[in-house]
Amino acid sequence: MAAERVLIVDVGTSSVKAVLFDGHGHALRVADRPVATEAPQPGFAEQASGDWWQATVEAVAELAIDHAIDAISLSGSMQNVIVLGRDGAPLRPAILYSDARVDASRVAAVGEGLPADFEARIGNRIDPALCLYRLDWLHDHEPEIMAAASRILFGAKDAVILAMTGRAVVDPSTATTTGLMNLAGRNWDATILGAIGLSPALLPDILEADALAGPLLPGAAAALGLPASIPVHVGAGDGGATAWGTASEAHDRPHAYLGTTGWIAAAMPLETAAPPRASYTLAAPVGNDVVVISPFLAAGLAIDWFAHVAGRSVPELYGAAATHDAEPPSALFLPFLIGERGPFIDRAVRGAFLGLDRAQQTEALAYAVLEGLAFAIRDNLDALPVRPRAIVLAGGVAGAAVVAQLVADVTGAVVEVPPESRLVTAYGAYRMLAPVIGATSAPEAGSRIVTPRPERAGRAARRFTAYRGATEAARSLTADL
Repeated sequence: MAAERVLIVDVGTSSVKAVLFDGHGHALRVADRPVATEAPQPGFAEQASGDWWQATVEAVAELAIDHAIDAISLSGSMQNVIVLGRDGAPLRPAILYSDARVDASRVAAVGEGLPADFEARIGNRIDPALCLYRLDWLHDHEPEIMAAASRILFGAKDAVILAMTGRAVVDPSTATTTGLMNLAGRNWDATILGAIGLSPALLPDILEADALAGPLLPGAAAALGLPASIPVHVGAGDGGATAWGTASEAHDRPHAYLGTTGWIAAAMPLETAAPPRASYTLAAPVGNDVVVISPFLAAGLAIDWFAHVAGRSVPELYGAAATHDAEPPSALFLPFLIGERGPFIDRAVRGAFLGLDRAQQTEALAYAVLEGLAFAIRDNLDALPVRPRAIVLAGGVAGAAVVAQLVADVTGAVVEVPPESRLVTAYGAYRMLAPVIGATSAPEAGSRIVTPRPERAGRAARRFTAYRGATEAARSLTADL
């Protein structure tokens, strides 16, 4: 019998979304609850993993589900470190992917014990954000926590799955971000684990996104207001899920995700990706492909920051920026507010405004911030082994018309914006699950198509060259600043 209702929970950085889909992929109801990030020290980024479950409970309650649920699946942020005790409760707050506590000296020290072909094994370059370096930090700074650890998870949605089913799992995309998985084999790499002294018993099972994690346990079901025993599937980390949500698992259709952070990504065969490379290579959540993804740290974060500084709401800033589109300002913005991950790794570099003059007011600077985001997308697109004619935009920032137009102008590609761009990650989890539960995936019609303006090509090329030059200058000034 075909599925009629599917519940997807998307455990994002700033909020948890619960989305109720029908059996054809149409979103019927949506609810979300915010999640707070704490910085107990400069450069730290942590969240209480219990907040993810509480936000899930509240969001699902708001859906007021009055129809039988055929299946549950999830998506969520990757590259987190979640340390659990014997009772399954967290021993400390989760360390997030954006955390910058690991420095170059720790990376070098850990590297001395790793196999010489470490990068080839994991399919990626050495990066301080890999979870194994944060585990080493915990061994040094919180040895009592690691001594008490019974399980370690790496995806926010995996902590919610554990609460739902009692099982510790991870999808291949999320497992890639740990520095512990062999990319070609899609399994925990025994040589790497042995080199750092990490027991495989601490690690979750690696399962494809459409695999069954287990039935919904009675206690979790009661908290969610749902019947027990609903099948709960593994789902995917946000990078993999968004690829499916934008239908960019096709090899000629990359997508750019613009949430708090951002990335641009494209699916391709492993041999085409030829990792390790400057950008990240993730195992696709299902199948044998990989998703090459180039992440940047400030998308919505940069816009939220400027909105706070300017004392305006984000929607007001979008409108204000649009008033300057006919005569764009000279101001240039570098969006490196918390460092950068792609197309280069530099957690110390900081952002800047350049080309300022006293005639420029809030509206002009808002335009510069959005254009700077478009330049970051172009810079990361150039790191991928693709030259697309079209890019799909997803995430909350993608819904702004001025953003889509700037991305089209700066990249020279046609930009497609789905009608529910903020739901594409959840929709990706649905699409991966649909074939195994008898559902179909027919996305809503009405995607907005934005074409590059030929008359802006010269300006975009000139200013992108300036953006790259200014980026190099900003990096060279870091020590003096």
